[in-house]
Amino acid sequence: MIVRDDRIALSRAALSGAGLTLLLMGAMAAAYGPLLPYLMRRFAIGVSVAGLVFGVHFAGGLLGVTASMLSLGRLTSRVAVSGALGLMAIGCIGVALALSWLVMLAGVFLIGIGFGALDLRINQMLAYSVNPKRVALLNGLNGVFGIGAVAAPILVSIAGARYGLIYAGGAAVAAVALLGFRGVPGRLRGASSSGTAPSSRRTARLVVIFATAFGLYVGVEIGVAGWMPTHLHSAGFGLAAAATLTSGFWLALAAGRFLVAPLTLRVSDWAIVLGGTAVAVLCLAGALIAPFAPVAYIATGLAIAPVFPTGVAWLATLNPANPGATSWLFPASMVGGALIPSAIGLVIARVGAGWVPTILAAVAIGTLAAFAAAARSSTRLN
Repeated sequence: MIVRDDRIALSRAALSGAGLTLLLMGAMAAAYGPLLPYLMRRFAIGVSVAGLVFGVHFAGGLLGVTASMLSLGRLTSRVAVSGALGLMAIGCIGVALALSWLVMLAGVFLIGIGFGALDLRINQMLAYSVNPKRVALLNGLNGVFGIGAVAAPILVSIAGARYGLIYAGGAAVAAVALLGFRGVPGRLRGASSSGTAPSSRRTARLVVIFATAFGLYVGVEIGVAGWMPTHLHSAGFGLAAAATLTSGFWLALAAGRFLVAPLTLRVSDWAIVLGGTAVAVLCLAGALIAPFAPVAYIATGLAIAPVFPTGVAWLATLNPANPGATSWLFPASMVGGALIPSAIGLVIARVGAGWVPTILAAVAIGTLAAFAAAARSSTRLN
């Protein structure tokens, strides 16, 4: 990777390393749910205690994102990515060898820190590269994240109580991915180090709108993945079928990012984001019809697939000299992904699982409204 005019050009080795990293991140994010029964048996804990892995991972992720934001303009891309991959590898080894619950949580926390730091760094390296196909690259490589998310439940079902082997393999993948970033010079500019970073109130307002939209979007994505099985089961589908269909949602999310990549060369970023979000609203409304719900949820995955990576590229295009602007999208995403699905759980505990599609559609409408506001603000900015 070399730096030209303060922009990044990624080598094939670096792109391969980014792909492996996102594959690992997808697997780590999707593994916790299927692991819960095995963790409960191994450490003799209840479901509420086992569920701490989600909160601990989120806490580590938020810390990792914050550290990555603060290090923009200070640490080179090679040092930042290598350090985050190293933390993920150490965390994976800790989980693989953990003999106590506290050691297990410590390993999950380290994985979360690395996950958060890499989520920001990898996406920004792609968004601010000189490659004219960077939006297609963002979608394609984030599709690899989805492949990891699909593979994780399958691997857990195969490994069972020997899940430590999965995490040992994760550490090995992190080590191989790290090789792709060897010799990477240059660094992303932080907001404070960029003399051309816009500081107008209008630009700040645009960043706030984008951050709100991203928080809502991730709430939809995680909300569908988290509550889709509950809704389908309440609609008469078996537990195994509901779990399999949820994997179908993740597969659609991955496939959608690969399929939309060529489209990004001909269609504007804002049109892809608004179009995908609008279709998702319609699909989630369709999930209210029980026999149609599985197809509707999987179609939702296809619709929202390009929203996250294309949205990052959209804001990066509006702020080409200010990576600090897009960095705010990542903590907002983590907060939305943590709070909104939890809030949905509180609501359906009162009104019933049959309301899941309605609630998700409402959040999707909020997401569409926020992105529409971003489009209006960006037009005024130009």
